[in-house]
Amino acid sequence: MTGKNGRLTETICREFGCKKILVIGDLMVDEYIVGNVSRLSPEAPIPVLDSKKCSMEAGGASNVAHNLNSLGAEVLVAGTAADDEAGGWLRRHFMQLQIGTEGIIAECGRPTTVKTRYATKSQQLLRVDEEDTRSILEATQEKLFRYVEKNMEAMDAVVLSDYQKGVLENGIFVQRIIRMCQKYRVLVAVDSKSRRIRRFAGASFIKPNNLELEAAVNIRIVDDGSFEQAGRMYLKESGAEVLLVTRGSKGISVFWPGKARQDYPARDAQVYDVCGAGDTVISTVTLALVCGLSMGEAVRLANIAAGISISRTGTVVVTSEELMRSVYESEDCCIG
Repeated sequence: MTGKNGRLTETICREFGCKKILVIGDLMVDEYIVGNVSRLSPEAPIPVLDSKKCSMEAGGASNVAHNLNSLGAEVLVAGTAADDEAGGWLRRHFMQLQIGTEGIIAECGRPTTVKTRYATKSQQLLRVDEEDTRSILEATQEKLFRYVEKNMEAMDAVVLSDYQKGVLENGIFVQRIIRMCQKYRVLVAVDSKSRRIRRFAGASFIKPNNLELEAAVNIRIVDDGSFEQAGRMYLKESGAEVLLVTRGSKGISVFWPGKARQDYPARDAQVYDVCGAGDTVISTVTLALVCGLSMGEAVRLANIAAGISISRTGTVVVTSEELMRSVYESEDCCIG
């Protein structure tokens, strides 16, 4: 295959597997308890779930690491997980994927973050969260920083995955990591749900979704004008070099300082579950950029990857083979 699509597939095939990326943030486990509902409880007007299957999957920053690994990169993780059942599963899961786990710290009294979903095959009934969202201890920050410092020279990129579960709550800690990345000229990608976005100043790019953008700058997005205003304010206040906004069915928009916004339409796909799509986007964009693709090429690849992700249920990852096949089949990913 030749031409622009050929350039993308060749990059995925030849370059993705040569990159080394460190994911720092809120490691989580998604637990799914799935069964059948055929009656209501006699104790209250609620469905009775006849449990048939229980499974665990990587969530939050863990899912970002899994996505990068599935796309072919060598991945290290840094964050917290307890020495409990979920934490043990997560460490074993990463070891099976050959993802480095030395940077996972067990903090006394802090549980592994677990989101347990009770569902039938077609409907989620209830979600129960076990978590501690307070900032991690200074001693834990120091352990994580020393791990990052030890590995930074070998990294092509660092992803800060902030689900507001405490790992990236301290702005001084975050800025120490970003400054270290700048020292070694390592790309810094940020995905954050926080309204306190100034802590990410100096990041190579930052990626909120539409709702996170609204909340961070306190502007309700009702039309293109309000979206433009919100994006410009977020970019200025965050201090990031580039802003990417994931907009669901509207695709991804990119804001640069002093340049016109660029909109990249989403790929048509049957939507079954948007859970984890943002993790897929930041993983794909990060890996594409460190492989030398332009931001436009990286975002178009991410739109294709997200289209694969949302066409399945649950927290899923996209493989490099699937992405190459979808690029080959796509008619709208050519780069102008």
